[in-house]
Amino acid sequence: MPFWGAYWAQPWGGFWWIFPLIGMVIMVVMVFACLRMMGGMWGFGCMGGHGSHSGGDVETLRREIQELKEELRKLRERS
Repeated sequence: MPFWGAYWAQPWGGFWWIFPLIGMVIMVVMVFACLRMMGGMWGFGCMGGHGSHSGGDVETLRREIQELKEELRKLRERS
């Protein structure tokens, strides 16, 4: 009997090529996604870009955060 054994490879003997193929497909998809994100394109599928929010949205969120900070400061002063 060979050192590596003859029994473990028999059921998958004809399908060994599928695992590297699946790995290569995953690698190609990830490289494509990374290149799109670095190239300034608008994301990949469900990933949004950085420019998807308008300036008004950001300003509104900053104003709300400031209001919440003021409310917290008032609550701390009361207690």
